[in-house]
Amino acid sequence: MPNDPLLTVLIDFFDLPPNTQSASITQQTIAAWDSLAMVQLITELQRTFSVEFDLDEIQTLRSYDEIRHSLEKKGKFSATPAAPML
Repeated sequence: MPNDPLLTVLIDFFDLPPNTQSASITQQTIAAWDSLAMVQLITELQRTFSVEFDLDEIQTLRSYDEIRHSLEKKGKFSATPAAPML
């Protein structure tokens, strides 16, 4: 699995191959990403990252990049991966 918590959540949630690239995860490219899946995904993201999204934000979360950007703005996801602890 990837060393990216958001990518891991999306791969698990949509049952994608483990080698899926983040750039390929969009609402347009994932057939299962319908309105019901969106509600369930938002719930999973809020639980996993201890964050809340308002309605305006939810309407913009249509890809890995958009979700990551929103999490970064909330301080819940680092723009650069943390260095491994020794």
